[in-house]
This record gives sequence, C-alpha cells and structure tokens, in this order.
Amino acid sequence: MGMVLKGYPRISETFISNEIRLLEKLGIQIHLFSMRQPREKFTHDSVKQIRAAVDYLPETLLKPLPRLIYHNLCLAAKNPKVYGGALKAAYRRFLRTRKSATLKHLLQAGYLVQRLLPASGVTHLHAHFAHSPTSVAMFTSRLTGIPFSFTAHAKDIYTSDPRQIREKIGLARFVITCTEYNRLHLQELGDGHTTPIHRNYHGIDTRFFSTDLKSAEAPVSPFQILTIARLTAKKGLPTIYKALRILCDQGVALRHTHIGGGEDRERIVSLIKKLNLESVTELLGTQPHEVVLDHYRGADLFRVGL
Repeated sequence: MGMVLKGYPRISETFISNEIRLLEKLGIQIHLFSMRQPREKFTHDSVKQIRAAVDYLPETLLKPLPRLIYHNLCLAAKNPKVYGGALKAAYRRFLRTRKSATLKHLLQAGYLVQRLLPASGVTHLHAHFAHSPTSVAMFTSRLTGIPFSFTAHAKDIYTSDPRQIREKIGLARFVITCTEYNRLHLQELGDGHTTPIHRNYHGIDTRFFSTDLKSAEAPVSPFQILTIARLTAKKGLPTIYKALRILCDQGVALRHTHIGGGEDRERIVSLIKKLNLESVTELLGTQPHEVVLDHYRGADLFRVGL
C-alpha cells in the first residue's frame, strides 16, 4: 500500500505513525510518499520501529519545476489520452477555487507516477488528510488506475471547498474519519455517492501512562500545571494564560509548563510578558514522547490541546 502524507515523520502526528506501525504488524507492506520533509530533527521511538520505505515529493513549484515538468511530459508522451483527462480534471478543479495548488498537485502526482511508483509495487493508495495529500492520491489514481482511499481528520474537512471533497468522496474506494460527527458531515457532503465512509476512532496506548504516574496524594504548592498543544490559534492557549494570571492574582502558587511548537510562538511569548507570567511559565517547544511522559508524571493538572 502506498500512503501519501503531508509530511513524515511529524512529532504531532503520532496517530498516523501509530497506524503505519500497526498496519505493518498486520503484515501489510507500506511505501510512504511524503509531500514535505520532516519539520523536526528528532522523532518518537515508536517511529523508529516503522520499516516502510519513504520517498519525498518536490515540495514547491519554482525550484523543482524542471524535474516536475520533465517527468510529467514523459508521462504524457506515454499515454496522452489518460494524461489529458487528468489535466482536464485539474483545470475543472482550478476553476472552482482559483488556487494554483491544483496544478502543483497534478505535477506532484505525475512525478510520483513516473519517478517513484514503478519500483514500489503499490496496488492501493491511501492519503491522510482530505486536502493536499488526497488531491495527489486522486490525480495519481487518475493517471494509473490504482484505486485510492483517504482519511479525513479535522480542519481539512471543514476548511476545504465542499465541491472538491464531494468529488474526492465519489472517486475514492472508501473514506475513513475519526468521529461520528465527521462521518455524518462527510456523508452529507457525498450525498448521491455510494462510497463507504467509516468511523475509526483514534486510540491511545494506555501502557504509556500506566506506571509511575503521580500518586493520588494531595498536591503540594507550587502546583505543577502542564499544557501540551501546538502553538496555534485553534488550541485556545491565550485562555490558558489568562486563567493562570487569575490564579496568580488569587495567591495560588504554581508552575506552568507548555510542550509544543507552532507558528504562534512569538504571539504567546508576548502574551506571557504582557500578563507578567515569565517567572512561573516555561515553553519547552516540541519534545519526544519520553520527555512528555516525564512531565505528565510530575504534573498536578494537565490540559491537552486536541
């Protein structure tokens, strides 16, 4: 099975790496096609257990454009009718949204088909996230006839153009999502299509948290508060820090630790300074599982940003 991912490996996407690892344990051979290089220089130990080969697609259009065009021209020369059909589909999708990313996804798919697929042995494609990775998988399927499926997770469902998702649902062999609300929403979007849409909840390996956790004894001041979340607007972190300010004003002694990276780091640092919380807060950035678990064990209260 070929798996198209937005990036690999990613510290924040353990739900994907855990799935890959478990599929391999079931005997399924997987080849990963990542649209981006890793963001972090380290990864979780569980990711190191994954045996799948990984190939990286060109990330942007400008610098790798000659390579992309070359492999797409080779593909078009081999089967002009099939490539022409994919090009028409890309143009139709572009007219809906006027986003140049559609062209990039077609070119990436052509590169994948011409350069990477022949030696991979892939007979089915599965993409994680309903936007860019599924677009690449969809075009790859059009160019090869290999069936594809996708997992829709969160904002990729609700921020994408509904017409684009409806088309993907109609073309996919099946669709997976992680909540019943998502499943019903996708079912409504795909009205008229018979594509199966499955709900598959994300699981947590409770063995990670089953030993050496802090005892149930009454916590001792200063209270240790832990937040694990990406530094991004949807995680609601300003509310956390405003609440910490209220607790401090009420005389509660505390220490707050935040684990996670993200694009809003400077904004959060500015807010911490504005609220005069520098002496009681710490931003550790992105950390591997082992460090996260150590902080869980020492926390009196924790909040995880989902």
